[in-house]
Amino acid sequence: MGFCDNCKIENEQGKSNCPLCGKCVDDNAEKKNNFYPQYNLVHDRRVPVVKVLERLLLLGVALCLVVNLLFEKTVSWSLYVTIGAFLAWVLIIRPIKKIYSPAQILTSQVFWLTGFMLFLELYTQTWGWGVMYAIPCMWIGYGVVAGIMSIVSGYVNFEMFKPMFMILFLSVISLILLLCFDCPVMWPTVVAFLLSVSEIVLMFMFRFKRSLRSLKKDFGI
Repeated sequence: MGFCDNCKIENEQGKSNCPLCGKCVDDNAEKKNNFYPQYNLVHDRRVPVVKVLERLLLLGVALCLVVNLLFEKTVSWSLYVTIGAFLAWVLIIRPIKKIYSPAQILTSQVFWLTGFMLFLELYTQTWGWGVMYAIPCMWIGYGVVAGIMSIVSGYVNFEMFKPMFMILFLSVISLILLLCFDCPVMWPTVVAFLLSVSEIVLMFMFRFKRSLRSLKKDFGI
């Protein structure tokens, strides 16, 4: 029998709930039905930090645009500040907010930094330094980082396939454009292309070997 604290009555034998208010008066039944343990809610501390950073970026961009328009009547240098703030949000704040994996961070940085360098090259009308040198050298650097991370992880998964495929895709497009415009310097882009191809091939080779090893272990081949 259980005693109901709300109604101040004794419950009948075999009844786990009070007939008047419906409260559970059987301690065993209450424990049995409590599927989910009580945990304190953990608040993500990144949320307020990310909000503060986003507001500071917006405030800085707005101030730069206002000052540039008031004193020079143009958006010459404030445009660089705006693009830089956008890159800071895409490359730093957004990965923190969305909890990007290392492969997602590398892929995002390769894509957006390539676009930013192309913008600088076109906006400043200094064609050549970005497409022929800076961008492919950046691809080589990211390819080396992705390759090292793949080796350290033992090629367990295909996470680093994303940035390497992004580098391969962009290097192919760059090679086609360089050939069409008959650019004199193409070796950095060729190196980036070959590096990405070799990394992707190695990923598939090591993954294939791991699959064969697991099959031999399971079936005793």
